[in-house]
Amino acid sequence: MATVAHAFSPKEWKVGVVTDATNAGATGIGSTMYQLDVDSVGFPSLNVNQKLDVRSGASRTFKDEDFFQDNVMRAVEISLSGTLHNDAGHKLLAQNICNDVSGDIAVASGFTASSQTYGSAVTNTASSLTLVMQPSDVSNQQGLEFFGCVVTAFSITAEGNADGGQYKWSATLQTGKKPDLASTASPTITAYANTTIPLLSSSSGHKVFNVNVILSSFTASIESPAVFTGVASDGYQVVSRGAEINVTADAQVKYDGNTKGFVSSFDTQSSALSGNMLVITNNNDFGVDMQNGVFTNVALAEGDLMMLDCSIKSVDDGSDALITFDVSA
Repeated sequence: MATVAHAFSPKEWKVGVVTDATNAGATGIGSTMYQLDVDSVGFPSLNVNQKLDVRSGASRTFKDEDFFQDNVMRAVEISLSGTLHNDAGHKLLAQNICNDVSGDIAVASGFTASSQTYGSAVTNTASSLTLVMQPSDVSNQQGLEFFGCVVTAFSITAEGNADGGQYKWSATLQTGKKPDLASTASPTITAYANTTIPLLSSSSGHKVFNVNVILSSFTASIESPAVFTGVASDGYQVVSRGAEINVTADAQVKYDGNTKGFVSSFDTQSSALSGNMLVITNNNDFGVDMQNGVFTNVALAEGDLMMLDCSIKSVDDGSDALITFDVSA
């Protein structure tokens, strides 16, 4: 085959996401997809099973007959990050890990994770997702298509002194289904808009440990590991969740007369704070509400001003959500 002059920029690729088709693990690529605003299209971890051991024989070399590779019984992992938008595509990520599509997105008190059998009817619009890494054309390139995905980690962050206070996001997705890494499909992917980016400057109030604070930056994170079981010719049969959905946050605040007691409060705490552990009021634009929690660390942070780095773990009090993202009017 003769060489060709084709050359492509990484920026020509885009990432689209949508709910799986009628059955979990069935590709949703035939539906209109939503584009995610990503910093770059990072290559997934394919996690193929390989055996490359030198076996007993007439030499000390690795021989062809000893090679084994399996690309069925493995979990594929995709990690992405970018600028957050309050739109259907980016909200799908939070809805999936929280198992909540009811409006504002929350990890409910007494949270029970969903368990999905691949091939069964999807239980809600975020049960499992199809994600595609789509090139600019499929005549001379091939797309990467992943279906049956669940979000295992999701976080949002914002810093007042960076990028105009734009919210950023990061997420990890996993699937137990064998992906299509030679896709020639040309899905319709609806682009995001530059008018849907949440800004820290539009927030109207900030509380940490039920104290009004001057906030410099924050990160709110959710982790809910996937567990894959069962065997089939195209991957695992069932995707479930691990033992804990872990909700944490970090906030950097100004050290002042309001916050001077945080170090002592961390050192002497004996129970969770009940009420306004972390509140970032940003109505209908990814405001954050964590009512109950404990400090897992408080430390002085030296800069132009003395700041405090506060780390928090959310606690279930039996009624309040562990965290709520304010995204709906």
